Amino acid sequence: MTEIAIDAIQQPSLRIIPLGGLGEIGMNLMVYEYADAAIVVDCGMMFPDATTLGVDVIVPDMSYLFERPERVKAVFLTHGHEDHIGAVPFLVEKLNVPVYGMPLTLGFVRDKLEEFAIDNVELRAFMPRDVVEAGPFRVEAIQVTHSIVDAIGLAIRTPAGTLIHTGDFKIDHTPVDGKRTDLARFAAYGEEGVLALMSDSTNALVPGHGASEKSVGRGLGNIFANATGRIIVTTFASHIHRVQQIVDTARKYKRKVFLIGRSLVDNAETAERLGYLRIAREQRPGANAKPSDYADDEVVILTTGTQGEPRSALSRMAIGEHKQVEVQRGDVVVISARVIPGNERSVSHVIDNLYRRGAEVLNWENSDVHVSGHACEEELKLMLNVTRPKFFIPIHGTLRHLIHHARLAKSVGVPHGVVITNGQVASIENDEISVLPDRVAHGKVFIDGEAEEVPEIVVRDRQHLAEDGFVIAVVAIDSSGHVGREPEIITRGLLHVDESQDILADVRAQLVQMLHASPPDELLDHDVAQEKMRALLKRYFRKEMGRRPMILPVIWEM
Repeated sequence: MTEIAIDAIQQPSLRIIPLGGLGEIGMNLMVYEYADAAIVVDCGMMFPDATTLGVDVIVPDMSYLFERPERVKAVFLTHGHEDHIGAVPFLVEKLNVPVYGMPLTLGFVRDKLEEFAIDNVELRAFMPRDVVEAGPFRVEAIQVTHSIVDAIGLAIRTPAGTLIHTGDFKIDHTPVDGKRTDLARFAAYGEEGVLALMSDSTNALVPGHGASEKSVGRGLGNIFANATGRIIVTTFASHIHRVQQIVDTARKYKRKVFLIGRSLVDNAETAERLGYLRIAREQRPGANAKPSDYADDEVVILTTGTQGEPRSALSRMAIGEHKQVEVQRGDVVVISARVIPGNERSVSHVIDNLYRRGAEVLNWENSDVHVSGHACEEELKLMLNVTRPKFFIPIHGTLRHLIHHARLAKSVGVPHGVVITNGQVASIENDEISVLPDRVAHGKVFIDGEAEEVPEIVVRDRQHLAEDGFVIAVVAIDSSGHVGREPEIITRGLLHVDESQDILADVRAQLVQMLHASPPDELLDHDVAQEKMRALLKRYFRKEMGRRPMILPVIWEM
């Protein structure tokens, strides 16, 4: 990968540089540069999948920023979802910059910083229609509706022109809290003239309009009205509107509410402290109370685990390993969230286990228990029409989402759609836009449970071992360069030893033949001998079994 020499570009120019979130779902991080100054919009993470063994979270490679600390003037956060704020601690521990966001967003960030024992970070409240100056940038917060409280888009004035960064948004005309997307403000910028629009592409492939969050409240009401046993609901821990609707419905049907799962409990406490969540005193069981202390029809359990995470509370309930809750016949389990692409198998596994224990499972496929927080096609067209940008760059999504969104833009008369992915640089200079030929440093950084970085090569080795196993070949060589005894072959995850003695015998025979044919001086050079052993074993297992195990040759001196 060639790192672009940004300093060599003729100044001033306006540059748009995604370090995460374009070409993938999650890990959103955008850099806007003008001359020698930059601001960062969002700094998110993503959760690992089955291929990233032993990894707890994945954050963007931010070395591009760390190598230019004097350029970064501020960080602006559009909302408090993990894919937009989860990597903030890894950024601010190396860059001393102010962080702007709405109160709930900053509340979640403050909790993260405390967890990482990071202090002295300047967190500044940033309310809708507030304007902040950061170097040559004048940034205004614009209220948007999303699946979390306190979501904003940004209008970014620069000497080259005005940029609009929508963040995640939808156009909900009846939001739960009454705070609608501020289309009037977006339209005002459209009248004034927008140089470039960067707009959320998550639902660019979904036709029509998204449903209102209030429809979920009606769906939950129907479930509560008909349930005779316990109700267990899982939703995203940060979805405070959804949590409030569940709490309100539980109160209507005189059910106690138990919150289970660390992230849910922490977020609820923060939201309550800031006045975004209200749970009546009579709905709260005592500190030592358990769901089993109440009749089944008096209980609602709110928990984590929408994506089938193995260590989540719902996953442990589903396999009978949760200390407080044992799923039983008659329970109604509501999964009030959509499956993030890549998590389908783990969610399906949890649902099967819940059914195995006698529960009824209701989700987005068979009940009105979830609506998306992202704009669908018609809403995206409306944003394009009210802002009327000269240039358009789709953000937040896989490549197919970005390309489809660019086509939508063209269909409503915005022909200059530029599709870029992580590390690419869109440069606007002299009122023209171009994509520079080389990418800046970018990629993924893998973090384990101790908040330590896991090198990418280690993650690849783990995947290699998981898929093809390993082979250890031990050879004893005496001081004269001769093989002293028959080689020992040890395998794990490749074949069943008791049933594969013929294969192991063949491997030993070929290894012995190769070693006896090698000059003694080669065998005395352990590096040479090990490489010859590795090459032979690699060829053998690829040809005979179609497998590529990790080969570990060992030379033992007699």
